[in-house]
Amino acid sequence: MQRQSLTIKFIPFIAFSVCAFLFWPGLLRPDSMIQMQQGVAGTLSDFHPPMMGFVWGLFGRVFGGPGPMFIFHLMLYWSATTLFAMAEPHKAKWVYLIALLPPVFAYQLLVLKDISFVNAYLFCAAWLHFYSMREDLSPSWLSLLTWLFVAFYGTCATYQGALALPWLCLWLAKFYSSDKSKNWIFAGLILFCVIILGVVGFNKTMATHSNRGEHHKLYDLAGISIQLNEPVFPDYVKQAPNYNFEKIKKLYNFDRLDDLIYTNNSPLSVTENPDNLDALDSFWLKAIFNYPTSYLKHRFGVFKSQLTVSLLKHPSDIKGESTPLITKVITWIEKLGIFTIAKWLMAYALYFLWQLIYIYKGYRNFNKNPKYVSLFFQNIMGVSLVLSLFFIAGAAEARYAYIAIAMLFFSHPFLFKTANSTQFISRRFA
Repeated sequence: MQRQSLTIKFIPFIAFSVCAFLFWPGLLRPDSMIQMQQGVAGTLSDFHPPMMGFVWGLFGRVFGGPGPMFIFHLMLYWSATTLFAMAEPHKAKWVYLIALLPPVFAYQLLVLKDISFVNAYLFCAAWLHFYSMREDLSPSWLSLLTWLFVAFYGTCATYQGALALPWLCLWLAKFYSSDKSKNWIFAGLILFCVIILGVVGFNKTMATHSNRGEHHKLYDLAGISIQLNEPVFPDYVKQAPNYNFEKIKKLYNFDRLDDLIYTNNSPLSVTENPDNLDALDSFWLKAIFNYPTSYLKHRFGVFKSQLTVSLLKHPSDIKGESTPLITKVITWIEKLGIFTIAKWLMAYALYFLWQLIYIYKGYRNFNKNPKYVSLFFQNIMGVSLVLSLFFIAGAAEARYAYIAIAMLFFSHPFLFKTANSTQFISRRFA
């Protein structure tokens, strides 16, 4: 057993080292570059959550560039993988295989706030599953504090994290519950409120206020206007020099608000004027209530694109956001004629129903075995966040659904049957 435990820990270390060597220093996107620059300069804005920029600034005092954050992400990822493997050692080989599958691992090459969030939550989920399945071990206070710190970091890393946090807090409360009453629900909600208050306090303390949210509201108004075929915008937008409704109709699409707003001579002008921003907030809400059908058609189009968008792109569409090694791999996939299949394997639509089945199975067997508790919470975290994208997504980005894909794949071994598997019932479920 000891030799097996050492092997379980050794394999992820080798995998971590190989990944760090092959893909150093990770792939940066424009958002990440801004966060890195802000972190190094110490001028954080709340347009992006300040946590990742803050940590990047600390890393920058020792080693500049994206490399340290890339290593930090890999440490979280392979630590989570190790915990999943150690939870049920006889299933470790399946966990390692899942950790290296392209639909799961490919996202780890990106240095983004979304990856910080997902890897932190993967670690927290793996920690809970590990201690739930290992009746012979109990977490120390230091271990619990580590969990709380990682959960706090992950929630701070992206604003969407607050939507998955309630399920993580309820899972922790259920783990520490010693009976079958529903008191753990109350405790979990209290923990959620405490962490959220800490997150809000951190964000307000560390970052200056920006016009965050303006782009999303302009995108929604553009969508409503397209559906109605008439402009629905506040006066300050229509009075701007570059405003042009015909151009808006040409640039608008369900995939990216960037094509409409982040362009030269954009027909939709952004502002930092507080009065204009207040007018936009009021106008946006009125437009949603006045034209609900048009709003929902617009949001459904964006959500449909979100479900079907893939991380995998044709080499000609990558536009320099890759390393030569990754480009060669994608080109090889394209030449093999399996590009379409590989692309769908990295889109969330393929897994949505599967995840709903896991949630149902976990709920039906919730008090029978801790693996069903893990199955339920791990998957409902992902589904709840993806469903929220119907209202909050400003673009169809595969990374937004990554938490759902990762949580689904790492929950597969919970239900695998192996020759060495034994029926386990935790003391909490006895």
